[in-house]
Amino acid sequence: MSVLYFLLLIGVLVVIHELGHFAAAKLLDFKVTHFSLGFGRPLFRVRRGETDYQIGVLPFGGYTRILGEDADDATSTDADARRAFHRKPKWQRAIVVLAGPAANFALPAAIYFAFFAGHSQLPAPVIGDVLPDTPAERAGIEPGDRVLAIDGSSQRYWHELEDTIQSRVGDELKFRIERGERTFETYITPVTTTFRDRRGREEERGHIGITRAPFPPQAGILNLDSPAADAGLRTGDHIIGIGGHHIDNYAELRRAADAIAHRERVTYLRGTQVPGLPVELMHAHLTEIVPELITDGATVRTGDTGIESAEMFVARVEPDSPAARAGLQPGDVIDRVDGEPVSHWLVLDQRLQARPDHEFDVEWRRATSSGEIVPMSATIRQERRELADEFGNPKQALVFGASSGFELGRGELVPIENRFRYAASGALERTGETVATLASGLWAVIRGEAPRDAVGGPLMMYRAASISGDQGWDRFLLMIALVSVSVGLINLLPIPALDGGQLLLLAGETIRRKPLSPRMRDRFQLVGLVIIGLITILAIRNDIVRFVIQ
Repeated sequence: MSVLYFLLLIGVLVVIHELGHFAAAKLLDFKVTHFSLGFGRPLFRVRRGETDYQIGVLPFGGYTRILGEDADDATSTDADARRAFHRKPKWQRAIVVLAGPAANFALPAAIYFAFFAGHSQLPAPVIGDVLPDTPAERAGIEPGDRVLAIDGSSQRYWHELEDTIQSRVGDELKFRIERGERTFETYITPVTTTFRDRRGREEERGHIGITRAPFPPQAGILNLDSPAADAGLRTGDHIIGIGGHHIDNYAELRRAADAIAHRERVTYLRGTQVPGLPVELMHAHLTEIVPELITDGATVRTGDTGIESAEMFVARVEPDSPAARAGLQPGDVIDRVDGEPVSHWLVLDQRLQARPDHEFDVEWRRATSSGEIVPMSATIRQERRELADEFGNPKQALVFGASSGFELGRGELVPIENRFRYAASGALERTGETVATLASGLWAVIRGEAPRDAVGGPLMMYRAASISGDQGWDRFLLMIALVSVSVGLINLLPIPALDGGQLLLLAGETIRRKPLSPRMRDRFQLVGLVIIGLITILAIRNDIVRFVIQ
C-alpha cells in the first residue's frame, strides 16, 4: 500500500499542476501539442484533436508542451503562428505560467472545503470551566455559563468568542451571560499571556481564563484511609451524582463533596479496558460516603471525604527525564510550583513552557504503602531534546517528563448557520495560513536560517505518503494539500526551468522591450538546471542520511 500511496501523491500533484497550465492554455487559445504525465518514452499515447496525451515511463513529473515554447518550433500555417507561445501577449503567457502553481493552491482549498463542509456543528460559546485567579473568575463567571453577546455583538460560536477576546486585550468588555433561566451582564478585561509550545514557539494571546471543554467530575483518591477510599472509590472514577443531584463537571463535584455533612449516596462510572482494543467500557456503580468530621477550634466542624481532582495526579513519568530524576512517581499529586498552588495540569504546563530555562521548585504529595501521606519537593529544570516527528523530521522539544492521564470533557455544540459560506471562508482561511506557514519555512531555508537537512527528496515524500495513508484517507488528503502548496511555492521560485523562472524571463523581456536571444535563453536555462541539480543532490543526500544510514 505504501507504493500505491506514493504513486497517488505524485500522480495527483502532477496532474493538478499540469492541468492548470493545460486549461489556461486552452482557454487562451494557445496550441497545446503534448500533455504528458511522466517523462521519457511513452507507455501510452493517444491523440485527440491537435494534442497528444501520453503517460511517460518515468512517473516523477510531467509537462504541457505548447507550440513556440522552443525557438526551433516550426509553424506550418499562419493560424498556428498566431497561437504559438512566443507570439501571444505577455499577459497571456504569464497567466499560462502562473496557472500551474495556482492549481496547486486551488487543490488544498478544495480539500479544505470538503472537510469544512462535512461539519454540521461547531462548539458553542458555553464556558467549560474557569481557571483560578483569572479575570473570568474575578468577574463571577461559572462553568456552564453561555456568552450571548460581547459589547452588543452576538456570539454564536466559540471561535467568535475567542477571536473577540484575543483581539481586545486591555479593553473592558461587556459580557451578556445566560445562566440557567437568568440573564445578566458583567465586565471583563482580557489580559495578555505568553503561550509557548514544546517546540519552543512563542505566541502572545489575550485570554480571560476560560476553557471550552469542561473539566469532568473525575475523582482522585490519594488517602487510602479516607471515606472515599473506604466507599470503594478509586482515582479515575467519574462521579455523576451525589445525594440525588446530577454532577456535570468537577466544579459541581467539588461543591457537592464539600457540602456532604452526613451519609450520602454516590453514583459513579468506572472504566474497564477492553482486551486488545483501545476502548474503555464504562460501568455504573453505587456507593455511600460517610464524611470524616474535622473539628476546627471549639465549635466549627467540616466534613472531609478525601475526594480530590484527578487532574493533578501523575499518571506517567518518562524514564531518565527531569521529573524522574527529581523523584516524581505515578500516583503522586502535584500541589505547588514555586510556592504557588496549581489546580489544573494545563496551568502547570503553561508555567513550565513559559520559562524553559527556569529551575522550578515543585511540591507534591505521595501515599506510602502504610497509608501515610508524605509531602515531597524538588528543584526541576526542563531539558531540550532533539526528537523526530512521525515522518522522521527532526524537532526540538522541551521535556518535563511527567504527565497526567486526565482528559478534558466535550463542550456543547450548536448547528452551523449557512454551511456553504462557513466551508468556503474556512477553506480560504486555512489555505492562506498553510501558504503563509510553508512560505515562511521555505524562506528560512533559502536564507540559511533553517538547517539544510530540512530539504527532503523522494524518500521523504514516500515516507510521508505511507504514514499518512496508513492513518486514513482524511490524513492522506491533508498531506496532499500540504505537499501541493509546497510544490506551488517551489515552482514560483525565480529559478530558470521553473515557472518562477519563466515569469522572470517575461519580466526581463518587458523591461528590455524585446525578447532575449536564443543564446541568452540557453544560458538562462543552463543556470536553472544547475541549481535544480544541486538542490536535487542535497535532497537525495538528506534522504540517504535520514532513512538509509541512520
